[in-house]
This record gives sequence, C-alpha cells and structure tokens, in this order.
Amino acid sequence: MRIAIDTLGGDADADVLIDGALDAVAARPDIALNLIGEPESIHRALGGRADSYSHHTVTPSPRRLDITDSLRLTLRGALASSMRTAVESVADRSCDGLVSAGSTGALMALSRHLVGRAQGVDRPAIAKRLPTASGRSVWLLDLGANLKAGPAQLHQFAHMGAALAESVANIATPRVAMLNIGSEFHKGPANIRAAAQLVAEDDAIRDVGYVEAHDLFKGAADVIVAEGFAGNVALKASEGAAQMAAHVLREELRRWTPRESAATHDPDEQARAGLSRVFNAYNPQLYNGASLVGLSRVVVKSHGGTDREGFAQAVRTAIEEVEMNVPERIARCLAGRLA
Repeated sequence: MRIAIDTLGGDADADVLIDGALDAVAARPDIALNLIGEPESIHRALGGRADSYSHHTVTPSPRRLDITDSLRLTLRGALASSMRTAVESVADRSCDGLVSAGSTGALMALSRHLVGRAQGVDRPAIAKRLPTASGRSVWLLDLGANLKAGPAQLHQFAHMGAALAESVANIATPRVAMLNIGSEFHKGPANIRAAAQLVAEDDAIRDVGYVEAHDLFKGAADVIVAEGFAGNVALKASEGAAQMAAHVLREELRRWTPRESAATHDPDEQARAGLSRVFNAYNPQLYNGASLVGLSRVVVKSHGGTDREGFAQAVRTAIEEVEMNVPERIARCLAGRLA
C-alpha cells in the first residue's frame, strides 16, 4: 500500500505533517509513503530515520496551492501544486489513497475532476467519524462539500453514510438520523422534512428520526445526515466547545501537583489520570481526518491547523479506508440498496 502525503497543505509546518505521517506508519513496513513537497525539507525530516528511505519516496512539488490561486487554472493543470500532484498520484493509481491538510474546496474539486465519483454516486460528500458518550462512533455528513442539497441527495447521503459505517465499523444495520432543529416531524426546512420522509419509507435504512445538534455525541445514531452548511457549522461549533473544554482541563492539570508516592492507589495520581482521560475525550486531534466519500479512490482531508498527532490520525484513517476497500464497498452497497 502506498499513501500520498501533501506535505505543503494547510497552515501546519511541513515538518509536523511529515513527522505525523511517519508516526502513523512506523510499525507498518508494508505501507509506503509518497511524500510530496519541497525535497530539502522532506529529506531533512527523514534524515534521522535511516530505514525510511527503503520504504518511502519523495516527489518534488515545491509549490503550495495558495488560497488565492484560480480554481479554474488549477483544474486545467495550468497551476502546479503539491495538492494536484498528490491527487494525480491517486488518479493514476500509483498511490492507493492520499491525505492533505490543504483547502477543502480545492481538494474536493481536484478529486472529483481527476479521480472521479464512485459508481452510482451523484455528489461526493465529506464525512467525519466522531466519538459519542455511548462509546460507539458516529459519522456526520455532509460537512461542506454541498452547502445545499435536495431531498433525493440527502437520501443518497444516508445510504453513503450507512455504507461507510458498515465498511469501517462492521455495523450490520447502522442507525441513521437527520440533523434538524427539533425532533418533531413538522419542524425544519422543507427539503429536510422531505428527505426524512424518503429515509423513513426506505426499508434498506434503519431510520431513527431527527436529532438536534446537541444530540450529536449522545450515541443515538451511527450516521447523521445534514446539508453541508448545517453539518459544517455543527462540527465547527462542537470543535470550538471541545477546544474550550480542553483548555480548561489543561489549565487544571497544570495546577495539579500530585504528591509523590510509590503506591499505585495514590488518589492524586488516580485523579490526574482521570483528568487526562477526560482531556483526551475532548481532544479533536484524536479524531482528525474527514473522508471525501463517494469518490472512486480514498481521499482524506486533515484539519489545516493540525498538530503531529492529529495528522498521524488522518493518515491512519486513510490507511483504514484503503484496507477496508471503502470506495468499492460504498459503490456495492449503493448498487444493492438502490436497486
């Protein structure tokens, strides 16, 4: 397996992305990385890992895709960039998947243009796996690929999300919910209510009705479907709340000075460990990596401001989806569900 890494995408330093990618595959000699970017910085990051050169390749593409770049020229190939090179490596099948922390819109546009959609998919969506209080994960989609969506498109997103949950988490009958402003059937925009009706009447979907934004992390559903605008706002708001909670916990942990004790049952030490677990539950970097589902190949978008740990998690997400053959499984699931 070979995973393409756009080392120049996003706001994070290239060394952070390279180190995170290398961390993700440190125990996986069967996985090679194609590190795309500025060769000097890549070789510097690889310098302390002599064995890396036997597994990984470096593809020079020293230009970052800038936010001011013309998308039209980028799609036509008139503007070279590390992101376009990464997408091309997946499109020509020299790599099995890719991870980029660059512009979400540009990554989706390039991927749709060069990689193409999976069979049966009208529009790809952005999906992210999130933790819940029940211990099970929930997949939220769409997160911004389609700001508006009609009932039929939202219905297909429900199928795509269910197929993703089936593929990655081996959930036989994922519970699917629609994100709305209330739980009552008459609430919400007309397209959401119409989509909910389609989902409720579809015997191939295990419908559990509406959920509100404050229910995202309760574990009442395995898949939550939303328009891209609403889904993105819900995700960003929850990430902001998590960062605030993590900040408060971090400050509390810094003030905590446990008594030195050799006893493993030291209450201070146990409390500190408990606070650390809570901090990790609020750490969005542990759940970094959004999947561009509905494409014919694996493409994962990392948060632009990710840290080393977060980027490693995004790379692990890509590896998992390649190993589970997610694009083909989604296409098969859609073909079977919509037949």
